[in-house]
This record gives sequence, structure tokens and C-alpha cells, in this order.
Amino acid sequence: MEGTTRIFRTSSHKTAWAITAKHLARGQKDPVEMVLDGIEQERKRCMDILRAAGGPNAEVPLFIRNPDAEW
Repeated sequence: MEGTTRIFRTSSHKTAWAITAKHLARGQKDPVEMVLDGIEQERKRCMDILRAAGGPNAEVPLFIRNPDAEW
């Protein structure tokens, strides 16, 4: 792929564009909502990775499931 131009340099760029497009298509303009959506998607991805690595009985730490919880 050397010498060619790609729209998305990384999967993170692709995800950021997808989140932004989804919000803009709905008429939303608040960047905070877009960032929040990205954070929540990343948290879910981390939990999915932990569950996949640890098996069906893997426990996801509370601070990842709910960073607002007291721990």
C-alpha cells in the first residue's frame, strides 16, 4: 500500500469518523456528546477484550465497568 493515500490511517481514525458522522447525521453538534460516545465505545471494547481473554467467567474490574463508582 506504499505510495497510496488512505482516508483512514488507523482504526482509531475510522472509529472517530464513524462516531462524528453518526452524530452529525442526527443533527447533533455538541462535541462533548461525540467524545462521550467514543469513550463509552472504548470502555465497552476493553471489557470485551478482558472477557475474551479471561473466558466466560472473567470478572471485569469495577473501575472499568463504572469509573464513577466508589472503590
